[in-house]
Amino acid sequence: MSKKSIQTSALPEEDIIELIRQNDNFAFDLLYEKYWNRLLHFAFRYVKDSYACQEIVQELFVQLHTSGPRLKINSSLSAYLFVAIRNRVYNYLRNTALYKKHITLAGKKLMPSHNNVEQAINFMDVQNKINDTVCHMPEKYRTVYLLHDQNHFTVKKISEVLNRPVNTVEKQLRKAMYILRDRLVMHEMTI
Repeated sequence: MSKKSIQTSALPEEDIIELIRQNDNFAFDLLYEKYWNRLLHFAFRYVKDSYACQEIVQELFVQLHTSGPRLKINSSLSAYLFVAIRNRVYNYLRNTALYKKHITLAGKKLMPSHNNVEQAINFMDVQNKINDTVCHMPEKYRTVYLLHDQNHFTVKKISEVLNRPVNTVEKQLRKAMYILRDRLVMHEMTI
């Protein structure tokens, strides 16, 4: 400790505050030596992360050092420092909680992608059930259904291709849809 800092340690708090306002490095060093550990332990009671506590206390000292002439302390220096650390701890805890909340929300937003996988699996399951049902349909219904579904033929076009009456094609397509719907409803009941 230098001669000037020893002299500064005997000063009342009001004088130390005034010297800090005048950017007196020795007064600042004294303040740092006197309060660093006490503020660190105070912060650690709430934030159980020593690195975060060091950051919180360090930020306060940096702010005190840079604010210099603008520093306004209306209470005792000790009370000011502990209230300032308490507020910084609250801000840290709030920001940490907010961060965790955002992480949780982001995780929940990712959940639909898991649901998309589940939906894709369900879609493939339904598609397999449709294919199985179509394969087991009578030939006349299967042919009409496949021309309509896969080739997007109209009833009239199917009637021309198969050389069947339009009414017959309509009935066969309705019957194919009925078989398919009935089988899918049965499938839904088993899920």
